[in-house]
Amino acid sequence: MNARHDLPAQSDAADADVNGNADTDVGIDAPEAGAASLGNQAYEALVDLILSRELKQGEAVQERMLAARLGISRTPLREAMHRLEGERVLERKANGRLYVRLVTVQEIMEVLHVRRLLESDAATRAAGKVPAAQAADLRARIEAIMLRDDPADPEHQRLDGELHGLITDCCDNQLLAAMIIELRRKTRMFSLKRMDNRAHPTCLEHMAILDALVRGDGAVAAAETARHIDNIRQAIIDKLLR
Repeated sequence: MNARHDLPAQSDAADADVNGNADTDVGIDAPEAGAASLGNQAYEALVDLILSRELKQGEAVQERMLAARLGISRTPLREAMHRLEGERVLERKANGRLYVRLVTVQEIMEVLHVRRLLESDAATRAAGKVPAAQAADLRARIEAIMLRDDPADPEHQRLDGELHGLITDCCDNQLLAAMIIELRRKTRMFSLKRMDNRAHPTCLEHMAILDALVRGDGAVAAAETARHIDNIRQAIIDKLLR
């Protein structure tokens, strides 16, 4: 994707962090090369706690307690917290502390409604503009992951990001692309890791979108994109109301 909207990482404070905890890390920070991986692991772990309601709506996020519970240092944990704050899953109150925010079904449905409109238009604009080699590589990797048949394979998330990023890259409208990227961040917590029954259907939907883009058929690319997001919508409804 062309744009990043991550909030800046919070620097380590000498005496105390913004949540009022003494700044004593649990464990040892990983080398820089592994920092992104640790941040992603912390993000996934926090989302799991929130979706399982082990971290409840309105509950303050205690860094020291969570770091000890998850067995990670506070640097990647803070990165994860900032990501979730940017996605409005966590919110910062006037006292500077982060709390779990209620993410309502209505809010998610509104985001997906707008995503459906914007991403369908972006697919129409991107049709016929996708580099053939890049499209062929994506298709081969989608076919390979379908053969492996492992919903937990992180390649699912990489392919999802690359395909949707390819569409925004090729839609020739920077504002449209930026809006889509921002909206996708708001539903990022609902990954295939948490909706494993969607792994195989998502691969098929991605290939249908990709094939239409390569053919230059904007109408079909838009229709397949809309169908894909409708299916995501239903899966999220099922997850939240379960």
